[in-house]
Order: sequence, then C-alpha cells, then structure tokens
Amino acid sequence: MRQVEPSVLDALREAAKDAASYEAVALGLAAADIDTTTTAAHQRDVLLAALRLRPSGTGKARSFTGMLPEVTTDQLEICSAYAEAVNTPFVVGRLHHLLLVAEHGRKHDHARGAAAGYLDAVPLLLVGPRRLAGLRGATECLCWAADLARSFNLKDLHQRVTQDMVALVERVLADSEDDPQIVDRLLEGLRVQRYDITNLAERAARRFSSVGYVHARVGFLKLLKAEPGPRRTAIDSQIVSALLDAADADVNAGFRRHLLLTQAAAEARDRGLSELRERAELALQTTDPDSLGWTRIRRRLATPRALFNGARAHIDAAADLRDALWRTTADVHQAMRDQTDDEHAQEGLLRIPRTRINTAGPVQVHPPVDADDNRAVELQVLALDILGHLTAHQLDHIHERFAPDEAELITALVHDTALPPPRARTLAHAFRYYWLDELDAAACVALPQVEQILRQLLRDRVPIVSVPKGHTPGTVDQLGGLIRSMPAAGFPSDWSRALELLLVDPDRGMNLRNDICHGLIDTPPKHHVALILQAALYLLSYAHGHRTPAPLTQ
Repeated sequence: MRQVEPSVLDALREAAKDAASYEAVALGLAAADIDTTTTAAHQRDVLLAALRLRPSGTGKARSFTGMLPEVTTDQLEICSAYAEAVNTPFVVGRLHHLLLVAEHGRKHDHARGAAAGYLDAVPLLLVGPRRLAGLRGATECLCWAADLARSFNLKDLHQRVTQDMVALVERVLADSEDDPQIVDRLLEGLRVQRYDITNLAERAARRFSSVGYVHARVGFLKLLKAEPGPRRTAIDSQIVSALLDAADADVNAGFRRHLLLTQAAAEARDRGLSELRERAELALQTTDPDSLGWTRIRRRLATPRALFNGARAHIDAAADLRDALWRTTADVHQAMRDQTDDEHAQEGLLRIPRTRINTAGPVQVHPPVDADDNRAVELQVLALDILGHLTAHQLDHIHERFAPDEAELITALVHDTALPPPRARTLAHAFRYYWLDELDAAACVALPQVEQILRQLLRDRVPIVSVPKGHTPGTVDQLGGLIRSMPAAGFPSDWSRALELLLVDPDRGMNLRNDICHGLIDTPPKHHVALILQAALYLLSYAHGHRTPAPLTQ
C-alpha cells in the first residue's frame, strides 16, 4: 500500500471540515500549504481529480463523469491509501465509490465503505454552517448510499438509508424555508426502495400548496398511486386545479400563465377531466397574444447588392412581358438540392431550442418529431426568404419597365387548359393587387390559382383522384398532395420541396397557404407574396412549353 503524505492528509482533513460539496473540499485542498516534495504534489493532484469526478448512472452500471480511461494503478493505490487513512466520512465515501467503479480491490468492501461513508457524512453535513448547501449535500449522499445498498444487497445499510431518508423528509416538511426539490428527490429515492410514500407525498403536497410552488405540488400529487375510482379522480382533479389556480392567481403573468394553462389542458385531457379541460382551453382562447410578453427578434438580412443587380439585369434582358415573367422562375435556391452535413452550420440563436405560437389560439405549436434534418430545413427556409427578396425586386422592375395593364397580363398568362381566360384574369388581378401593395388581396387571389394550375399539369401524368369505397366518398388531391406528387410526375424535386416549405408545411416551413387562408397571420410580407406569384409563374412555364417534365417511367 502506498504511504500517505502527512501534510496532504492534514490538508485534506482541514479542507473537508464544514464543506458541503466535493468541489468545496477540492478548493480547500488546492489552496492548502503542503510539503513541496514531488510526491506530495502528485498525491494532491490525484485527490483533486478524484474529488472533482461525479458519479453518473445507477447501480452496478455506475461510472464517474470525467473519469479518464488511462487512470493508472498508481493513482488508484493513492486513493485507496487515503480512503483508509482519512477519517472524514464525506471523503471516505467518495474515494471508496471511485475505487468501486474503477474495479480496484474487492467490490463488496468498497460498496460497503462508500455507502457507510455517505451515511456517516449526512449528520455532519446537516449541522454545517451553510444550511441549504448541507441539506442538498446530505440528500445527495443518501441517494448514493441508497443506490449502493440496493445494488449490492447491503441489507443492514438499506434499512438505515430508509430510516435516514424518512427522517430528513420529516425535517424538511417541518421547516417553512426548505426547498421542495429536496423533498422530491428523497421521495423518489424512497419510492425506488419500495417504501410507501403516500403519507409523506400527501403532506408534501399540502406543505407546498401555495401558487408559487405549483410545479412542486403537482409533482408530489403525481407520486400518489391509486386505482381507477373516486380517489384517483380526486387526485387528478387536484393536479389540474392546482395549475388552473396558479394561472388565475396572476392574470398578468404573461407567458408563464400561458404555459400553466397549456399544461392544465393537457393534464385534464390525459386524465379524462372534460370540464376542467374546457375551463383551461377557454382561458387559453381568451388570452390576448400581446400579453404573452414575447419579444420578436428580427435580424435584417444583408443580401449583397450584386445579387439584386444580377436579378435586375436578368429582367432587362427580357424581350417582352411574358419573357420577363418567366425569367423570375429561372432557378430555385441551391439549398433545396444540397444537404449540409456541417454540424456547425448554424450557431447562436438558430441553435436555441424554441417553440412556436399560433396567435390565432394562442396555442403552442410543436413539430411532431425532432427530425435529423432540422438544421438543413432551416437553411432551406432561409434560402427561400432570400429568394423572395430577389423575386420581389424583379417583379417591381417588371412593373417599372412594362407597366402592364390587365389585358396585357392576361395575354401573357393565359393558357387553354392550365389557365383559361377567366382564371387568367383572376391571376392578373393578383399581380395588379401586388403592385398596388394590396398584399392580402394579392395572396388570397393567387393561392387558389397555384393549386388549380398544378392540378391541371398533373392531371394526365399521375393519379390525383380517389374513387369512392363503401361509405367513403371519392376525393380529389388538395395542394399538399399535389405538391408531393410532383416528383413522380417528372417535375424537379427541388421545386417540389420549395413549394412544400413555402405553402403547406405547418411544422417547419412558411406554410403560407394555410396561414393566409385560415387567417392565422396578419398581412404577409411583400417578399412572401412575391414567392406565391413566382410559384404560379413557375408552374405556368411548363404549360407554355418553357420547361418540360421528365419522361414518365413505367
């Protein structure tokens, strides 16, 4: 066995006095004066590393976060020597725990030494000068001891852990200033040990019943187990009512109130409490979106001037109005084709987890899955936004250069099947509304024409209808289905993807068709309306023969 350095041992004991965390012990040891020998410095470095490791996992599968795979036998021998020499339970427990995980020596002995050390540390932590830190340290020690006693079948220590946990819960519940998180962790530890926590959980729910502790109260109520029946219903009602009462306690709480109502509605739905669910949803519906306290963060897009100059020059090269209109659809952004594998492609705010609010509710909207291509899709939507600014610039220049009237627009747009004269007149109205800055009218008039043009283009290439079956009526594909059918009909998948994100993707795209037509947004920005008009022109370019779909394969 390695010999311990007396100066290091004394420094370790002194640092552990009144310390409520292993980091505090490490800081004290690092600052202590010790012998300047190489051996003393080496032993202190090993102990500092051991104190700063943190257990992770449970049971026999535990490891230490930060533990290096190349830990040497010499380092473990040093930890073993100090585990025997030091008389501070807080440190003894940690060193034995580390040796157990490192499989150095007899596992059962180290498991017992670690569990006993943690248990012996509890009363010392509870009488330390830093009351709350001591409580948290004691709770952590009890949870580690419980896990070790259970995993290694240390029956005598298992009983002691249970008694000490119950005693600490009783102490915290009796004090008006203690943290409910301590109670929650202890109760969870007792539950894992199959101790009946019903009485303690009920007391905790009563103790932390004020609206400021609403989430703690809900957590304690959820710990109560009951068979389906009146008692189960009563517990479920208390959970939802606690959330509703907290939301009602401060109607000016902004987004916090919105979160509480959302959680209440979800809990009521999942627990079959229809009346409480209706109460929560009605409160949500009557919430003023402006009261949520959200700040809209906008970053002005600094598109290089050369891109606008190039877009303008492309229109200048047009022979006539129809040619100029087709030139706005020259190419979709390359982001629709190339997927990036760069994990660092987006930094800063774009990497912050976020939610979206549908202000028509207001209600939170979550994507159905956390898809692997989220960052790539965000880039595609950003690319569409850039394309919209360039397209808006081109449309404005078309108006400056040609100043087309209704008849000239109809002549440029009309097609016998894809856009007959009445519909061409309607689409012409959309362009004229756009140039008058009547953006709502332009979008609402153009969107149905986009769907109808696409339906006509697909009609002789892929099935777009479903015949009746039994009581199920026949159907015709709507815009989302039509867009998804484009690749099978020989149309480029990059444009299909662009139109899907632009018009009908409710989770990650712009979703303009649904947001505009269902009144979910205010007036759309000009460059978004320009993208809608561009979509109509792109599809018409196929009808007029400027583009040709790929041949269909059998």
